[in-house]
Amino acid sequence: MVTTSPLDTPLPPAPPQFRPNVLAPAALRTLARLARDWLRRGIRRSDAIGTELRRIDPLVDQARATGTPAVPTHHPVVRHLAPALDGFRGLEPLAQVGMLLPWRHADSGDASGAASRDQLARAELIGPEAPLLHPDFSLGFLLMAPHADHPAPVRPATELHHIVSGRAFWTVGETTVERRSGDFILHPSDRRKAIRTADEPLLTIYTLTRNRATPLLLVPGASA
Repeated sequence: MVTTSPLDTPLPPAPPQFRPNVLAPAALRTLARLARDWLRRGIRRSDAIGTELRRIDPLVDQARATGTPAVPTHHPVVRHLAPALDGFRGLEPLAQVGMLLPWRHADSGDASGAASRDQLARAELIGPEAPLLHPDFSLGFLLMAPHADHPAPVRPATELHHIVSGRAFWTVGETTVERRSGDFILHPSDRRKAIRTADEPLLTIYTLTRNRATPLLLVPGASA
């Protein structure tokens, strides 16, 4: 009888590597679809907001995963994410992994915005440079600290926000209106806009569709 020593015994296959500090594309897609579910609360509206929501709804599934995980940026505004989500049901996945999203400084429309760069950030899930690629469509979360100002740049794109939590004074064109949780705000292309938060943090789901002479592109290889 031939005996084998422990050194001759084949080693079991190595377990898959687990990287607790990054989000895989599958997790990002889950968050994107969760955001879309929240946006669908307004999809039956008969106004311009409803039209835009119906137009962008299928674009979430057209985004193509790059295979590269999202690396957290540790933006200082993320300290406001837990208070913004406190008491909200249905967004537990965001509460669990929101710290790991690639939060980046939200661009500002003038030089004064540089002073508030630590007070607001966007975590883009889908977009031309996001972990889930789409050339003409962006989707993500905007987070702002209390008492922050965001003079947003004028864009050749249609931007839509759905307020998850918080309260803010929202300017579109020359009109400023107080907006609250549950509201939808549509920014038409090439229109001035600005946001000023109140006593609590503001969390929104936003979409941005870029203007092109042709219809929005279908992305080859989009994941289901």
